[in-house]
Amino acid sequence: MAVLDDAMTALAAAGGTAVVQAAGTDAWTAVRDAVARWFGRGDAARERAELARLDRTGAALSAADGELGRRLRDDERISWRTRFEIVLDDLDGTVRQELGEELRRLVEELRQTIRRDAPHVVQVSATGPGAQAAEYLVNYGNPVNIDKMYLGHDRPSSPDPTVG
Repeated sequence: MAVLDDAMTALAAAGGTAVVQAAGTDAWTAVRDAVARWFGRGDAARERAELARLDRTGAALSAADGELGRRLRDDERISWRTRFEIVLDDLDGTVRQELGEELRRLVEELRQTIRRDAPHVVQVSATGPGAQAAEYLVNYGNPVNIDKMYLGHDRPSSPDPTVG
């Protein structure tokens, strides 16, 4: 077996990130099922085992917030990246390339699913030194006070200027 190249390592990292980003969102079921199929590679028992692992990840990430949640997300991202790397590393030549290509397509599919189904910030109003608000909040390490934040799939209607 050869050492994973940078492209395969990056794919594994992207897969781990997608798993963590999807946990607790509307995208979770689709992401969970697709990842389990990739790991299962046609083996129903292996796919069930991966579904159980993904369920544990989803439950753990849904239950944790704050600093603990951030650390747990980092740990889970590393764990899933490592799991993807191990599968790819255990393969040789053409099989690795084929499964790597499947993972590349899977990661792109997961990104699209997450963009489509996961809530995201669509409007932010912020104040503070170094802060700038538009579509995205840009913060250069200074405290920022978020005045309004709308989460969802569509941009909210403009606020009524007569309401204070």
